[in-house]
Amino acid sequence: MNATENYKKIVEDIFQQKVNIPITKNNNNCIGALNHNDEFLIFKNNFIERLVRIREFYKNDNDTLNNILKTVKDISIAKDLKWSGAYSELVALDYWRGFVDIRELKFIDRGDVNSFPNSIARKIGNQEIDLDISFRLATKKIFMDVKSLIPTHLELVDKILVQLKKKTGNIEYQIGIDNIFRADYLGTKEDYIHEIKTGNLVNELEKCVVDRKANYKHVLQSGQEATFSMAYSKPKKNTVLMTLRSMNAYRLAEDYKYKILDYYNKLLIKEPSFITFVFNSWFNTEIYDFDKFNESFYRALARRTFIELTKNKDDMGLYYPELMGRGLKIKNVASLITGIIFIEDHSITKTGNEMYNAFIYLNPNAKNTVLHIHDFDCLKWSKSPKYSPVIEDFEYDNY
Repeated sequence: MNATENYKKIVEDIFQQKVNIPITKNNNNCIGALNHNDEFLIFKNNFIERLVRIREFYKNDNDTLNNILKTVKDISIAKDLKWSGAYSELVALDYWRGFVDIRELKFIDRGDVNSFPNSIARKIGNQEIDLDISFRLATKKIFMDVKSLIPTHLELVDKILVQLKKKTGNIEYQIGIDNIFRADYLGTKEDYIHEIKTGNLVNELEKCVVDRKANYKHVLQSGQEATFSMAYSKPKKNTVLMTLRSMNAYRLAEDYKYKILDYYNKLLIKEPSFITFVFNSWFNTEIYDFDKFNESFYRALARRTFIELTKNKDDMGLYYPELMGRGLKIKNVASLITGIIFIEDHSITKTGNEMYNAFIYLNPNAKNTVLHIHDFDCLKWSKSPKYSPVIEDFEYDNY
């Protein structure tokens, strides 16, 4: 049975009904791993148990169950890293479901913009808005959009390499990009979108593969260099590819800071509005939990958003052409991010209390609602809360 057939059977067994999951040759990391009973058994068990918990939580809410099934289906039809978005929504939902003292946990909170009259979406003329999760935290209702934490530059490079594989046919090789020390989100995004459109990089890499070259340097339109390494298969030998990468948590935060702005149309003007990022090593190989690298990166990124970007008077239209003339400045958007939440999903290798870590950072310069650590006290009231988060409100680090 192929990956989609196996996935369809898993889902139908859990939800005890027929589910419209198409049978195709698609085989992304998630459904591929679920089709291997031995190598990824921990992940498979965690995935099934997560869906069982969510099903039980919403067993009397057909509308939410339908939204969940649609999200589950999206995982199976997504290609490359796109499965990570729907998967991350389920991870976040399962995480918050574990706290019995939060109320009105809703998935998904969507509607026309008139349902959210105080939103950027309505302000810029959008017709609809959808937020992945909302719940009542003590006396305040929290809204959040959930995203997978994917390095944009690596996602775009993957698209280029997919194009390359199609052009090079049956040649057996491995290829990787070396030493992306600067992610420079906006610049790198522009560079690689340009390369995807023109096809210049793909053509040059194709020549290198045909000539069996070991490396190639390409000058991007910004003047930055991209260095690729290639390794080729040999009879009776494993193909080994070594790539170089050096990382610094604070510099990475500097490079990622504008990524948060991509989700401007998910922000609310008066209600608490959060962006949640889910991390999993299958869709982010750039962040690694060594000597608290992750936590240093999360905190630095949040602080740059809350302290630096809330003072940035640049027009959003400079970076997002669709917003030109809307009178929306970076500081306006950054000040509507009530908080940023990072949820680490370790379900590939860990179970129980070790499966999730969470880090909640609150914006001391928020214009909609300023929340503090004590606003999340109800997360501690639950009997033996499984996944106690790290929470910081920057009250004494706001300068």
